[in-house]
Amino acid sequence: MLPASRQPMPMAPEVQAELAKRGRSIRQIESDIQARTDRLSANVDELTARLAPSRLVKESTAGLRARLTTPEGSPRLEVLGAVAGAALVVGLLLWRARRR
Repeated sequence: MLPASRQPMPMAPEVQAELAKRGRSIRQIESDIQARTDRLSANVDELTARLAPSRLVKESTAGLRARLTTPEGSPRLEVLGAVAGAALVVGLLLWRARRR
């Protein structure tokens, strides 16, 4: 059963007359509306699944892990070099700040 917001509304006689002139029956129009509603519902469900926070976190984590490690799972040398360089710069800055 449809929710109250989707219950069919009675059609005014002038609307029914206009539809009869155009050659489409009420059943055809209702069928078209239902098909569009089903397509929209499927699209919303797909977007909801694509944008689920847990999925986004998993994809981001997997992407980051792939960039930081080799296929065997060990850290990439360029990443280790960048971390060591950053630690050296921070250490030098702290040492210099203490000397003043």
